[in-house]
Amino acid sequence: MKQSIHIPVVNQAFEIYDFSQKNQSYDKLKKYNESAERFYQLDPLFRLHTHDVIEILVFLGGDCDFFCEGKTYTLRRGDVVVVPPNAVHQATVKNIDHYERIIINISNQLMADYVTVAPAMNENIVYQKTLGSYVLHLNAVCFQEIISLLQEITNRIKNGEENFSFTLQYLLFQVLQVITNPASSLPTQNKKEEHDQRLVSILEYIESHLTEHDLSLDKVSNHFHLNKYYFSHYFKKHMNLPFYRYVSLKRLSFAVTMIKQKQIPIEKIALKCGFPDYSSFYRLFKKEYNLSPKNLQKEYNS
Repeated sequence: MKQSIHIPVVNQAFEIYDFSQKNQSYDKLKKYNESAERFYQLDPLFRLHTHDVIEILVFLGGDCDFFCEGKTYTLRRGDVVVVPPNAVHQATVKNIDHYERIIINISNQLMADYVTVAPAMNENIVYQKTLGSYVLHLNAVCFQEIISLLQEITNRIKNGEENFSFTLQYLLFQVLQVITNPASSLPTQNKKEEHDQRLVSILEYIESHLTEHDLSLDKVSNHFHLNKYYFSHYFKKHMNLPFYRYVSLKRLSFAVTMIKQKQIPIEKIALKCGFPDYSSFYRLFKKEYNLSPKNLQKEYNS
């Protein structure tokens, strides 16, 4: 099984990648998307990975099963996947040449600004989360509206407009308003979506106890009254990776966000994220991202 990875997003505002038949060249977009190099390494995008920001995938066409936090969705044109920060996810594609999508990564700060201006947007995001689904299927009119807005954004970036400009951020704000509006979505009929309420409860429990040092396979299995060997097999089967690796990925992703904020020393970040000590944190971080925590911080600040 291939290793899971984390793809840090280094841009201060947002990043957009148009992987469609109409946009075969990414040279100009690359100029304004500092971490674009990582997106050209297609292999990492098709194994389990995380981001420390919100990711939105607008599905245009192809044959794709999308896995996110224990659920699998068969995507169809009109679907929009909203992946929250630090969520473990993966796209399984039969033919990369026919897999068309637009990917948007939005910084936590910009997203916070948006929901401050439009509180209803946050309410709709929270409501969608209560439904337990990461995929929205937009009606044809709303889907075409966001495609037009996103094309306007990519065209402006190609023409040299910086992606922190007011105009581009306002266009993206309009995109999010359409996506998060419940009136834009059709009832879901995705037959391959896997529902497992026990798994949902387990993931919620892990999330709420993620930074506790004593979070362990024994503790979680005992909480749910499951044999630890059965639980270990059950978790790996449904999540595509072992329990300890999942916890480490989530903690490391959380740490990346704090490292970029540069508010407290990295040694303290390690402890706040649930790692027993800095040395174990450093070892896992270097193995996962192929660079040290301090070098990641320097890369982001530069």
